[in-house]
Amino acid sequence: MKVPKSVASAVAVFPTPIDPLQILTLAELAERLKVSERWVYEKSRRRSTNPLPTMRIGRYLRFDWLEVSDWLRNQSGKAA
Repeated sequence: MKVPKSVASAVAVFPTPIDPLQILTLAELAERLKVSERWVYEKSRRRSTNPLPTMRIGRYLRFDWLEVSDWLRNQSGKAA
């Protein structure tokens, strides 16, 4: 089935919304990954070689669990 151009362009303009239940704080992510909060903070820094995907809300760091899960899958086989 072919998708009309108007529908395809609407999907590009309106990305899927973020599920608020999937948004984690630094402490929640560290607990879920079973690592220290310091490790999460260091991996989320922009200067990190392959930084964790983060959302900055003002001065607060938040993490979308689905994006972090994708990031983790891409890390398999790489040196951490």
